[in-house]
Amino acid sequence: MIMKPSASNFRRATVAATAALVLASCGGGSGNNDNLNSNPTPTTGTIAVLFTDRPTDEFSQIKLNVTEAILIGGDNAQQVLFQGSEPIDLLDLTNYSEPIVFGEVDAGIYTKLRLVIDELELVPADGSPSEFPKLPANGKIDLLDPDGIEVLPGRTLIAEIDMEANKAIHIVSAGNSKKYQFRPVVKAKFTDGDLGNLPLKLARLEGLASAPDGDGNFTLCDIETPTSCIDVATNSMTSAFDDEGLPTTVNALLGGETVVVIGDYTVNGEIFLNAVVVEIGGNAEQIKGNVVSAPADDQFLVLRTGGEDIVVELQQGTKVYDADGELDASAIVIGTDVEIEGVQPPKADAADPDLIRAALVFIEAEEDDQVSGTIIEPLDAVTRSFGLTGSGSTDICVRVDEDADILLVDIAASEVTMATFAELAVGQVVDLFGQMGQSNDCFDANEVIVDVNASP
Repeated sequence: MIMKPSASNFRRATVAATAALVLASCGGGSGNNDNLNSNPTPTTGTIAVLFTDRPTDEFSQIKLNVTEAILIGGDNAQQVLFQGSEPIDLLDLTNYSEPIVFGEVDAGIYTKLRLVIDELELVPADGSPSEFPKLPANGKIDLLDPDGIEVLPGRTLIAEIDMEANKAIHIVSAGNSKKYQFRPVVKAKFTDGDLGNLPLKLARLEGLASAPDGDGNFTLCDIETPTSCIDVATNSMTSAFDDEGLPTTVNALLGGETVVVIGDYTVNGEIFLNAVVVEIGGNAEQIKGNVVSAPADDQFLVLRTGGEDIVVELQQGTKVYDADGELDASAIVIGTDVEIEGVQPPKADAADPDLIRAALVFIEAEEDDQVSGTIIEPLDAVTRSFGLTGSGSTDICVRVDEDADILLVDIAASEVTMATFAELAVGQVVDLFGQMGQSNDCFDANEVIVDVNASP
């Protein structure tokens, strides 16, 4: 069973996973009883489109509205994955991925995945009025893969879409003020889910749970559309918490309760959610802030975004994660930005400090440094390095990581192509993200964005 979570309920739950799924031109075996082949070769595959984002300190919200997701083939044949209106706050997706579409499409090789958005609102973190940058190409964004986007018969293709809001929102100086421009810095990674190539980011879903079976597995269904569901698997490592945020077991589920499940996707004939945390009841919430005291006696202090302290209480079974996977509590150190998932119990006394019982502590990554300029000689394919001249008078050397993402961004056509180091050339205008090298004076880039429309 596949879940199509509701936008309204999931928005309150930090990760919204949503929208109506439109299945167009879906192939498949015939249901004709005269067909002598009881196991016909499948002609369709499954695609899962997941949205995610990176953190940014510039804005408190980055809201957009997705209206279409379409696979386009070489003959311009189209498979409509989604049509409708799906509002998303990208900054809700810095620690989680959000499923937009689960469904069948005709097997084959496609040239691009097209997204269409019709609104973009930037809400500055400093409280100043919202900005509404103009969308290029009427909101169309084409994500191209030079090797083609292959949907195999009977298999599941995972399309993870990283909107890269911290890089897509480009600041242009205009006298004493500044303007915001939106450029389609969007990464698309297509992987075969049946081979275990699944996104590392966790998913967070809220819905109505069935009573667990003898193995502790249950079904989570959309609050507004109860027939839209996903199967949830649990194991001995799954942590469960009650409506007060206290440890319990999955077997405490009676069926029909509102439940938040945090976990990762697994493909085994179908997509299901492998639960890391199960929160029973509708009291779960999220707070973000900065750690101001290290854990002691299972508590630590966080200065919340907005300026108020809150005590975070670690429970038996509290999970600690970052973008690369599970950690232990020693990773919670002073100065770390965190997102806390848990329940704030009622205060016995109004003078008591604010407290949240943590089900999960997510340690957020620091933003990369950025340098910009024009590629100059030397450009060395062996060392994956080149020279860069920027706005200053000093040229710097750049080394591109082996696993770095390289994006060719055509703002005019609103097209994004994943590229290789060999496609970099002298004279290209680039934005680089990473850190200055520890052992040399070169900038170590983990992402290269090439503006194909810019001239040096």
